[in-house]
Amino acid sequence: MANIIAVHYNLNQKHTVKIESLPTSTGESKDDINDISYNLSPPASTDIEASMVDGIYKLLKEVESPEFDTRWQETTSEALNPSAQHAASTYRQTLCLGLRCLSGEIAIPNSLAWQDAIAYCRAVIAAPQDSITRASSYWIRSSSDISKAQLQRFGPGIIAAAHKGTSEIVSDHFQGDRLKVPHTDKRKSFYRNARSMNLGAFFYPSSSPLAVGAFDSGIVPCSLSISAFLDPEAAVKGGSISGVAICDDYAAFSREDYGIRLRIVGFALGCAYEFGGQLVNAIIDGSMLQCVGTGDQLTVEAAMAWRVISGCTSPNSGYIFGKESLEEGLVITEVEIAIHDLLDWRSDVAAGNHENGVSAAYGLGLGDPFHAYLEATLKRAASNPRSGGYAIAAIVYMHFTSVRYGAYDYHGTHGEPCSECVRILRDVTIGAGLVWAPKSPPRSFEDSAGIRQLGKTWIDEFKDCGLVQESLGWFQDLVSTGEIRLFDVLNPIKEVDTEADWA
Repeated sequence: MANIIAVHYNLNQKHTVKIESLPTSTGESKDDINDISYNLSPPASTDIEASMVDGIYKLLKEVESPEFDTRWQETTSEALNPSAQHAASTYRQTLCLGLRCLSGEIAIPNSLAWQDAIAYCRAVIAAPQDSITRASSYWIRSSSDISKAQLQRFGPGIIAAAHKGTSEIVSDHFQGDRLKVPHTDKRKSFYRNARSMNLGAFFYPSSSPLAVGAFDSGIVPCSLSISAFLDPEAAVKGGSISGVAICDDYAAFSREDYGIRLRIVGFALGCAYEFGGQLVNAIIDGSMLQCVGTGDQLTVEAAMAWRVISGCTSPNSGYIFGKESLEEGLVITEVEIAIHDLLDWRSDVAAGNHENGVSAAYGLGLGDPFHAYLEATLKRAASNPRSGGYAIAAIVYMHFTSVRYGAYDYHGTHGEPCSECVRILRDVTIGAGLVWAPKSPPRSFEDSAGIRQLGKTWIDEFKDCGLVQESLGWFQDLVSTGEIRLFDVLNPIKEVDTEADWA
């Protein structure tokens, strides 16, 4: 039995913990969710090891220190502006709340979903992994309704098609050598750009791929998507849930980042506790990256459903936050990961990574899989344009500003635009309450410096700086000019990192 150590820490009593009553699949009532338990005695759980409690205590002391706020300062000689001061206080309070949840001091009583979320979060911190073992863990019984719905829409067949497609693309078009696929060298891109990244104050150090990934591939795009139906502060908090899955996804090269995982997961858990309801279930969805569904559909739509699970976009659904119906809430999760797959197709094929819906479309025998996937994605976005439009913008922002993806590195010929795709995207734009204003995306990492600073402000101060409109304009430009085809593996472009074997 693990040693149990009590953590003695008091939250600011002025901090109001907001618990929203949202639909859950585990039968907890509103009274259960609102019945907050503050246990001042040692944690009742015997599943937490002494080393983790020690780490929690050390991080609580660090966060309590006045030096914590200095991370929000532009210079040490300047006082924090009001919005930065509020944000710093919010991050502190929510992280402390999450850490006390991890230690067992605070809990949602009589909630199986909460118990399972705690068990999963502790496992992620102690030993992250993206594996079949993780996907078969007992706690996935409490996964979100979004994940449960998507698991019914695909099965082993679509995953087999993705494996087949990935292999056949290389043999059919690249002489059996996947490294001949022009693609971004993500390792080189990371080390070239990470130290110049405008990282959020809470996400450090810049030398850690996990800290950087949790910021520019996690909380930033996810919160921008969620801002379709939540105010900035709530959206940023909701977007933090992505960090849990990223800790598992990045396990292969971040096992030593224990303290970073504790901080990322602790904050996410605090946010889940504050929101309550399905967000507690959704935090567990990060454990399901390798889950296989029960459906038998062999369609583009099935590929999208599969990728929601393996890409863990379910926590960003409006349904999770009580803002949309279940069917409406599926849209944002599918569009997010579909846009990612379109823009990341080159790197996935070059890496031999089958986890891409466009590769599945190729494996299904579609003659022009990239265009088929793009048009299907736009049609799906049009079915719920507010969520769909924001999802597109968020992922496009990520690919053109993050340190890893390097979407701006692709150059060459691309052919004519598809008038139908342009028409649908116009409809999505208008339906989302945004404007048709195509704008050339950044052409280098340096070119995105200004917009990345606005992304930092979004996360650090909860200020809406118009990033959704900006990046949707980039996508409008890509589609209306035909330049979107630069991301199509089957479209010849200038060579990029064709000898790099890390993607």
